[in-house]
Amino acid sequence: MALSSLRFLHSLFVLLLLVLPACSSTSRLLKAKPTGLSPFFEQPWLAQDASEQLGFQKVWTTPDPQVLAAGMAKRKLYIAPVTLHYLRPVNRALASGEVAWGGVQRRQLEIATRLREEFVDAFRRSPSPLYQLVGQPGKDTLTLQLAVIELNPTSPKGNAMVTVLKFVVTPVIGLAAYFTKGNMAIEGKVVDSASGRAFFQFADNESDKLTFINVRDYQPYGHAVNTLHHWAVQYEQMTRSPRGWKVRDSSSITLRPN
Repeated sequence: MALSSLRFLHSLFVLLLLVLPACSSTSRLLKAKPTGLSPFFEQPWLAQDASEQLGFQKVWTTPDPQVLAAGMAKRKLYIAPVTLHYLRPVNRALASGEVAWGGVQRRQLEIATRLREEFVDAFRRSPSPLYQLVGQPGKDTLTLQLAVIELNPTSPKGNAMVTVLKFVVTPVIGLAAYFTKGNMAIEGKVVDSASGRAFFQFADNESDKLTFINVRDYQPYGHAVNTLHHWAVQYEQMTRSPRGWKVRDSSSITLRPN
């Protein structure tokens, strides 16, 4: 395909992305909906929607004033290994088929390890972290516990077909990638290391970003790795943001090729 044609299709796709967010029904499709909370999340009936303010779909703060005061006073944080105990089976049709046929491996252990590493790195890279990271929990620490509850890989074969159709038909066909998307959902819990009682909780679900051409579309967990990086950065920013300060959520659209 000629370079001029490629540029035209890219420009048309950009225009499409500018128009689509104006449609509320389409905007809802672009951003992943919250998943049901798992038993890992305590008192789910008290969870509140914080997507507009903090970037996480659900948050919970202890209603117990003593636990709250103890948690607010501590400035050391231990990030525990991520649990997969609450991980649900693959529930996307295309991804489920590719996993069942052996075309895609479910790399949950690798993703869980990477998730913890990203949260650790977010605090280490922060210019002014609220918490000092420690190597083990103690009486003067908080413990951040993380759980991966959903991990549906991207469908590389499905996206390869969608890409072909973008060039042969129209960039609008890119919306069909809704059916080839993967998603990842996590829950987090900050507990007082001494008492074991929960101080703060959060939960979020993210699906693959809408793209024109992106190498992550052809990697089963490329979008997931990008997502967990953004989660870590958002969480670290949230811990040191003044009350009422808005933490920006990650975009559901990207024009970057990687």
